[in-house]
Amino acid sequence: MKKLAGLVVLSGLVAGLCGQAFPEKASAAEVVHQTIVVEKGKTYDGKGQRFTAGPELGDGSQKEGQKPIFKVEDGATLKNVVLGAPAADGVHTYGNASINNVVWEDVGEDALTVKQKGNVTINGGSARLASDKIFQINKASTFTVKNFTADQGGKFIRQLGGSTFKTSVVIDSCTITNMKEAIFRTDSSTSTVTMTNTRYSNVGKKWIGVKHVTEKNNQEF
Repeated sequence: MKKLAGLVVLSGLVAGLCGQAFPEKASAAEVVHQTIVVEKGKTYDGKGQRFTAGPELGDGSQKEGQKPIFKVEDGATLKNVVLGAPAADGVHTYGNASINNVVWEDVGEDALTVKQKGNVTINGGSARLASDKIFQINKASTFTVKNFTADQGGKFIRQLGGSTFKTSVVIDSCTITNMKEAIFRTDSSTSTVTMTNTRYSNVGKKWIGVKHVTEKNNQEF
């Protein structure tokens, strides 16, 4: 680890004061031909390694049914990885999961999908260039995103279309820009969102279908 102009450089990632991470510079990617499974209770530390999907996983388009580069099981942690293009279907979580300092350089089908009920926390990192949504929630969960930067997508977070289960979304200390539709979209009347200490601009309607919103110390710029 070294310091560079007030930033901390850790294994190929540059982490700013808010914990947001960006690729320091291009590096050779490891091509993944079979989903990497982070087993229950384990931690996978990529140490800044860049990964891309082989054709067996998908081409990173909006084609349904693509496989993830990483599958994160209940109680597991994924940290310090960069997903380049193509990223197929990014990351899938199954239960409680911690996603720390993960960068999606070019979101594939989705950056991350919640596949089973749990508490999912994303801390640090960034994502950009999502044709549709960045994060997809397919099961009832508490979904927390903090110290994260998102740019150029359809939606920052989307609950599965037509679903009525309750999802609790927490957004804290993020920067969200250039969303075509919204920050969070849901069809569930019971889902909630709390957004604090966040800067945002050009985010469409901001909330679509959300009945319960709490906001504090946010700034539109």
